[in-house]
Amino acid sequence: MHSKTFKVKLIIFVLIFSTLLVFHGYSQGLTPPSEGKSLVYFVRYNPTGALINFKFFDGENYLGKFNGTKYFVYECDPGKHVFWAASENRSFVEADLENGKIYVIEVRPMPGAIKAGVKLIPIAPDNAKGMKNINKLIAKKDPFDLDSKDFSDEAEDLGFFISNGMKKYQTDKEKDKSIPQLPSNYSHN
Repeated sequence: MHSKTFKVKLIIFVLIFSTLLVFHGYSQGLTPPSEGKSLVYFVRYNPTGALINFKFFDGENYLGKFNGTKYFVYECDPGKHVFWAASENRSFVEADLENGKIYVIEVRPMPGAIKAGVKLIPIAPDNAKGMKNINKLIAKKDPFDLDSKDFSDEAEDLGFFISNGMKKYQTDKEKDKSIPQLPSNYSHN
């Protein structure tokens, strides 16, 4: 009887330990930025319009594009930023980033007339529901590496597009349209 109890405890221990190892193997979590920088996660976990590329920008700087359920991590200088994404439409977020902090923006596909639209949604640190699917994706996949892609030719051809995007942002501000805010206190660390 004594050895039977030991075997049951051993099996339970092995199962728990194995589960923790498997979970840890898939769990990446949010990583901190380099010294003197801020980090922004752009996460697209909804598969709607998965074939449609969304283009991403930091003001007039083209960051790149991707489609499908992916995410990328953008390291930048702290301070004020205007992040935006483009598809059939343009979606803007005004950000105020602090040094050493991590921020999360959900990239949500939206119905469009011809192709999927896009909406950027800043995620507050207390938004457990919003972070649930985001954390699942981050735990399963490595970030999409925009730096490894050569967008230089495309970026050169986007001058007019970027100029129009920034004009749209200014027009929206002048018309007092609601532009989502990513305040410094939305950090996830």
